[in-house]
Amino acid sequence: KQVIEQVTAYGDECIKKHGTRLFFCADEFYVQGGLPIPKDEFYEDYFQLENGVGMLRLLDHEFNFELDYLLDGRRSVELSEPITVSIATGAASYDTMRALVDTIENKTNGLKVHLYKIENSFFGSSVTVSGLLTGVDIAEQLKDKPLGDRLLLPACTLRAEGDLFLCGMTPEELSEKLGGIKIEFVKNDGAELLSAILGSTLC
Repeated sequence: KQVIEQVTAYGDECIKKHGTRLFFCADEFYVQGGLPIPKDEFYEDYFQLENGVGMLRLLDHEFNFELDYLLDGRRSVELSEPITVSIATGAASYDTMRALVDTIENKTNGLKVHLYKIENSFFGSSVTVSGLLTGVDIAEQLKDKPLGDRLLLPACTLRAEGDLFLCGMTPEELSEKLGGIKIEFVKNDGAELLSAILGSTLC
């Protein structure tokens, strides 16, 4: 908390002198400190996303913007058929994902989402970002859990080539360990996440 206060105060001074905040704390600082993620305007143009700065706020903003577009003034999203999906995420993003999942479930008839927080045993429990989750940990912690028709995973759990988790497991091997579940990898984009959850079942 003290670090956040110091960096924020310094950023406030930078705004006065240079017209931009320049310095930000990564999202993990807010999560670990039990503090709310700053509002959308705090992050200016989100120019430090690659450093984990503002990713959770942008995800929330994009998700809810797209949901409002789908609703178009209606109270709920209508599905052509009931669907059940599961999402696995790291500890750092769990609370944000929980809020998004609760929102879409409450506004969609016939939708069930199982959200699972994966603890990082491979690299250590102090590692909480989704990008360092491994197939080994996902397989072990989702074993025998209800998964529904599809499992959604962050695309950043795969190495740059998109073919392996950091532990060396392939997506196909993970699917096999989880009973053949269909796995979809979703980029850190709120609109894409919403689309992946709802699939092609919109009326």
